[in-house]
Amino acid sequence: KNKRRFFLKASLLGSLFITLPKQVPGSSIQKMDVNDDVTRSAEEMRPGEIREAIKKGPYAFIPVSPMFEWHSFHLPMGTDALITEELARQVASQVGGIWFRPLSFGLDAWRTNEEKERWGLSQDEEVYGMNFPELPLKSEYCEKEEMKLAIKNRMKAISACGIKHVFLMNHHGGKGQMKLVEDMAEENSDPRMRFHAIKTYQFNDLDEDDGFYNVGGHAGYSETTWLMAFRPELVDLSEQEEGELSVRQTGILHHKPRIEAGWNPRNVNPDVAEKLRRRVIENFIRYINQLQPLVH
Repeated sequence: KNKRRFFLKASLLGSLFITLPKQVPGSSIQKMDVNDDVTRSAEEMRPGEIREAIKKGPYAFIPVSPMFEWHSFHLPMGTDALITEELARQVASQVGGIWFRPLSFGLDAWRTNEEKERWGLSQDEEVYGMNFPELPLKSEYCEKEEMKLAIKNRMKAISACGIKHVFLMNHHGGKGQMKLVEDMAEENSDPRMRFHAIKTYQFNDLDEDDGFYNVGGHAGYSETTWLMAFRPELVDLSEQEEGELSVRQTGILHHKPRIEAGWNPRNVNPDVAEKLRRRVIENFIRYINQLQPLVH
């Protein structure tokens, strides 16, 4: 009797520490393996581990995207940053180097009259970024100077680590975001350390023949495919209504105020998402492998 009680307690205790991976409904494709040596971010590594990781690959992956921006009801607020973070982790696991947690900075702008008309917003409403009047949560944005200072500080911190290539990674489409990242990469590169402005989309070469449809803007069909590719456990399609959707009420951007039922994110294909993940990782690694050696 005491033995049975012991095993019952042990199994209950074990269940507190074991979390089974959540399966994506309908997906038959298995995920790529990642190297456990670099699954931890640089913030979680000890100095010796960081130095060893850089010996394996002289790279640093720095996501720069907002961690708190509205992405409708079915996606998390940190969608842009989460995509870049997981891409950084998975690529570093294969090429070496270190990856950081995201620098949570996002630029955006006041919506124009043309945009407000397109999305069913009133002309007299002042709307900045994704802070639509009917949405229950507000998004966090920043000024250019504070974003530049944060990136510059990170650049200085890693300048003496033996890193040769630094990838400033962005998934956020806000006005001015990618331009700032590109300018900083160009201005700070030198013969000993080169900075690369990376937009996640540049590594996606899937098209409609592959089942990938670049339809819908922010938080829409295509962006839902992106998060399902890299963090499928964070997507909850049941949180989104079925059928047609309102841009104004959901915060999913589209080319007109109503989103057709066929482009409702609930229809995203998990197998296409997994294909996207593999292709983006392969193309990013190919990009890295083609880089020219720098001065020692």
